[in-house]
Amino acid sequence: MLGKYPQEWILWLLERLNLYLATIIPHGMLYDFISIGVVNGVGNVLSFLPNILILFFFMYMFEESRYLTHVAALLDNLMHKIGLHGNSAVPLLMGFGCNVPAILATKTIPDTKRRILTMLLIPFMSCSARLPILVLLVGTFFPQHPILIIFGLYGLTIIMAILTAFFLDRVFFKTEVDLTPVDVLPLQKPKLKRVLQFTWDAGYEYLKKIGTVVLIAMMVIWFLSHFPRSVVSSAEVPPQSQYLSSAEVPPQSQYLSSAEVPPQSQYTENTYLARFGHFIEPALRPLGFDWKMSVCLTTGLAAKEFIVGTMAILYNTGEEETQVGTHLKNAQVFTTPAVLSFLVFAMLYMPCIATIFIIKKESGTWKWALFSVGYSIALAWGVAFIVFRLTLLIL
Repeated sequence: MLGKYPQEWILWLLERLNLYLATIIPHGMLYDFISIGVVNGVGNVLSFLPNILILFFFMYMFEESRYLTHVAALLDNLMHKIGLHGNSAVPLLMGFGCNVPAILATKTIPDTKRRILTMLLIPFMSCSARLPILVLLVGTFFPQHPILIIFGLYGLTIIMAILTAFFLDRVFFKTEVDLTPVDVLPLQKPKLKRVLQFTWDAGYEYLKKIGTVVLIAMMVIWFLSHFPRSVVSSAEVPPQSQYLSSAEVPPQSQYLSSAEVPPQSQYTENTYLARFGHFIEPALRPLGFDWKMSVCLTTGLAAKEFIVGTMAILYNTGEEETQVGTHLKNAQVFTTPAVLSFLVFAMLYMPCIATIFIIKKESGTWKWALFSVGYSIALAWGVAFIVFRLTLLIL
């Protein structure tokens, strides 16, 4: 992948930063908060910036060259079969960049039913926020066939969108075929300056989100995953010794490593986040998920970027290693069936909160926004369950 090397450079810088922090901040709650909650949580989301820039660069190249109108014309016949017109193709294609502007782009669709149907299909287009999840899990667990897995997941979302269109059109909308041809604009040479400017703006918005929304979210998640602290109650471990201060233990080790204490952060099993995770775990256990995976998907309801940051916090083993993929490999729950099931669920379940609000705004009612949430979660659960069970049988 083109973004692999700059991503590794960013992760290397984060590791150096963690090592530097270890020399100036005593190991304790403050160091844990800065290292795991801020540097690892936010930094792992930041490391996917090169992949995001590459995606948007090519998206804007296609848009500036007017190639998307030609694609819409090619897809016109297919759009007719699922109750749409060729002019729905452009908003759907834009959804691979970001669902919010894609839904706004449906204003060009004159027919109200087709416009709402298009809005409900756009969340199935895998937006750039899902890209970090794909790159992380596919790169970590399927390094031999990353392109095959990623294209398979994209193909699955498109197939689910087509089947959903068939279902919704025949049950709710029952639209008539519109044979009006698509307006095809002549191709033009894209202006590199404009493309770079748009790409820069997209990158800036991504960085702004990391520096505000993601940062605050990771700080809250760190707090919820570390409190209350009255967890280590074993007689072998003093209640005040959440962190190591003994001379027998190397200074780089943040957490207790005795046999009496689990290798994961000793806070996790009784914290606010763990309690919530154990509460929702039964609903997702049939998909192969533990409570931590369930929590990661829950935080992804706000924004899909949160999933990677939450993983960086919950699966951190207290080592200096920054790359979250290394910690995931050490977690026994991430078997091949569970990883595939998680990827499928993450690709299909409800879009971010911003998308839900924009669906409500553009459709004029909460009915379709809430329908999008409920339907996508149910569909994601069902497809992920099938993938998990089939993979268990095959492997």
